[in-house]
Amino acid sequence: MTYEFLVMALLFLVPGALIWLVREDLRWLMRRAVLAALPFAATEWLFYPEYWTPRFLFGLADRIGFGLEDVLFVAGLGAFSSCAYAVAFRRTVVPRGSGARPWRRALGGIAVMLALTGLLLGVGVPILYAAVAAMVVCTVGVLGVRPDLVLPSLLGAAVSCVIYLGLCLLFELLVPGVFERTWRPSLLLHGRFLGVPLDELLYGAGAGFAATALPAWAFRLGFAPLPRREATTRNPRAPHGPPAAPPGPPPR
Repeated sequence: MTYEFLVMALLFLVPGALIWLVREDLRWLMRRAVLAALPFAATEWLFYPEYWTPRFLFGLADRIGFGLEDVLFVAGLGAFSSCAYAVAFRRTVVPRGSGARPWRRALGGIAVMLALTGLLLGVGVPILYAAVAAMVVCTVGVLGVRPDLVLPSLLGAAVSCVIYLGLCLLFELLVPGVFERTWRPSLLLHGRFLGVPLDELLYGAGAGFAATALPAWAFRLGFAPLPRREATTRNPRAPHGPPAAPPGPPPR
């Protein structure tokens, strides 16, 4: 029997790895987005087996509530969804304001998101929709104080959804029939797009929406056009901080 989730998790590492290789200016952001995403690996017990029933290495999901696949999956998703907007629209990240303890802000945002997910579960919302709703609500709250991130977040959601769809289509090619065998019928979004459950695409868009805005808010970053002559294989940031602001228009 195929370890479906392991195949999927490894596929989801590929876009982030490619971005890491060609966009050194985004590595500072990617490292922090991946670290911030890791706590969500431990939420697998909320999805399994209600939402899907994959096979896990060493049966860890049945033993401890999540598996190694979850760690790989959230790392890959966090890496590419946090940078999808910047890569697609040739943007780089620049400092926007100053302040201490950015990780406190990041951990606070994660805690609020997890608490909201739990609250929605408590009133009967299915897990996938509770997770997406929590991501959207928390992101909208951030956008209220960072309106410059509204357009990047919306575009990041769209680009992440497209990448997510492409990875799912490749997943289906590698493991034919996996969505029919492993995913449970949709509770709200009935139907599929090119064979991929609409629930999965909703999750991919929600992840891109949140991952574009929340790290930028937590670490006080903005997006600015990538300078034409700036080599993306050279790190323009200071040794102990985010990328220095390039010449040109102010951050968006």
